[in-house]
Amino acid sequence: MSLSADEVRRMNPEERLKTLNELRMELLKLRTQARVGTITNTARIRLVRKNIARILTVINEEKKKGLSG
Repeated sequence: MSLSADEVRRMNPEERLKTLNELRMELLKLRTQARVGTITNTARIRLVRKNIARILTVINEEKKKGLSG
């Protein structure tokens, strides 16, 4: 499931961090599966990486907004 930037913005900061940690753990598992050769959906790695990037982007946007506002 792909997260949109709007969905990430609607989350509170605790939810974002929790989701970020879950996605990082999933990415670790997927990379392990890819190494062993048991992964069934290789596109999932790319999707998880993009979701992580979206969350980090929103977190950084809010940090910058807090500094300038």
